[in-house]
Amino acid sequence: MTTYRSARLICVLVLPLFLATAAPAAAQAQTAGFAREGGFVGFTVLPGFTFDGNTFDGETVYQEIDGEELMFLPRLDKQPLIRGVLGYRARQVALEISYERTQHEGTFIDFPLDTTYQAVNVDARYYFLTERRIQPHALVGASFPWFTVKEGGFLDPDVGDARFRGYGLNTEAGVTVFPHRKFGIGIGYTYRVVWFDRATGVTETLFELLPRLRYTRRIVAVTRTGIF
Repeated sequence: MTTYRSARLICVLVLPLFLATAAPAAAQAQTAGFAREGGFVGFTVLPGFTFDGNTFDGETVYQEIDGEELMFLPRLDKQPLIRGVLGYRARQVALEISYERTQHEGTFIDFPLDTTYQAVNVDARYYFLTERRIQPHALVGASFPWFTVKEGGFLDPDVGDARFRGYGLNTEAGVTVFPHRKFGIGIGYTYRVVWFDRATGVTETLFELLPRLRYTRRIVAVTRTGIF
């Protein structure tokens, strides 16, 4: 009798627990996201990319404290920026690692200066309404940029490249459309702020920039991804 009652008691206690855990699992299966989960590759295009003309105005010079070494900040033309992306997509969140590079024709007063901008980004993209083809998204992440001004450093009588390094913040709000579970096309409004706080010039000495260089950029980005 004791064994029978114990078995009944176990059933009474365990069965509701089993049903409670099974119900959410069934609900999760029914509300699976539309997009396939897994690794993905893609690219982002930012048309008309440049630095703002407030900091990089083509007239500003950094000079070594108690020294004579100079570094010039040119004004840059606009160029399309293409960013290669690798990542992993879960149901609601995607982790992205990307690399971007652009070359610009710059001018300091009336002198031409060629420049190259590069950055590695680590971003997290959060999707809403994941059971649908059209999914709003929000992105936040970190940027690690470096920027080279060819012959942008001067220490009489020598001329050399000026190289700037720093860090930044990436944000974006937009929407992604999935024509197929494996393919997505997104468009978003991006806001980026970057600080350059270190630089080297003619002597290859690493300088701390005081004040830090800061630039902001607001631009529309188009992203294409393929999930495998």
